[in-house]
Amino acid sequence: MLQVHKYQGSDGSPLRYGKVVDSNRPDTGKAMLFVPGLGGSVKDAHPFLEQLLPEYNPIYGPDLRGFGLNPLEDPIHAVKLIWDDLETFYQQVIVPANHTELALCGISLGGVLSTLLAARYPERFSRVIILAPAYRPHKQTFSLSYTIRNTLAFLLKGKKARTMLPYGISAVTNNPAILNDPQYTDHPPLVLSPGFLLSVRDYCNAAFSEIRNIKIPTMMVIPGQDLVCDPVAMRQGFDRLPADTPKLCREYPDFYHDVLFEARHSEIAQEILGWPDSLTSRAASVASI
Repeated sequence: MLQVHKYQGSDGSPLRYGKVVDSNRPDTGKAMLFVPGLGGSVKDAHPFLEQLLPEYNPIYGPDLRGFGLNPLEDPIHAVKLIWDDLETFYQQVIVPANHTELALCGISLGGVLSTLLAARYPERFSRVIILAPAYRPHKQTFSLSYTIRNTLAFLLKGKKARTMLPYGISAVTNNPAILNDPQYTDHPPLVLSPGFLLSVRDYCNAAFSEIRNIKIPTMMVIPGQDLVCDPVAMRQGFDRLPADTPKLCREYPDFYHDVLFEARHSEIAQEILGWPDSLTSRAASVASI
């Protein structure tokens, strides 16, 4: 079941988050914090997250400010506001719940933020699952001309500048069920602030650097057909993990960027559920599926 609750964001404004729970299952004391990506929502991830309830109950999904459960008329201009929201959410919602274990999971930009959270606050999390992290944009989609155009717009117009993301749903997934669903196909590309995209780049670079500081068990899922973010940078990021960090990399050669939209997303759920049994191994494990 997906419940929707409210909390106060870092600036005091009301924000909503999803909570995936199964009231029929006993409380194991284990919970998960799921961080959606740019334009994503716990609502879209709900079918995937439900599969994890045997191990993690509840699962918290605070949608990023400006997207999903928290739409805004005007786009925000810096990721720091989202980062501060996550910190506020942790202190306001997670800490009082007093779970014995908290796993961390994030996709795309959420994977970047999860990388930083795991590197900076290892005492908070038992493990981290990083899905299609946006360490570097795909050059085929985010062309040099697109980057230059938006940088100039930001310099000339500042916070008044607007831009559309250079991709639609067909770059995000190859799942016919999604591609034929008007809920996703009838929406135009997201309109964002160029300043926000520049801010995203800074956080992506920071995550790629700081992943070498992660000490907690780490799983990474890499989609081989990602057209939004660079799979090569994801592999490089995984290789930066410390040698003594328990880690597992799973590559899906035919998956597109939003791995939770793909028809075989249940395979990822099963990997996550089976992964804790192998945490005693200190060696890296890499496989293509």
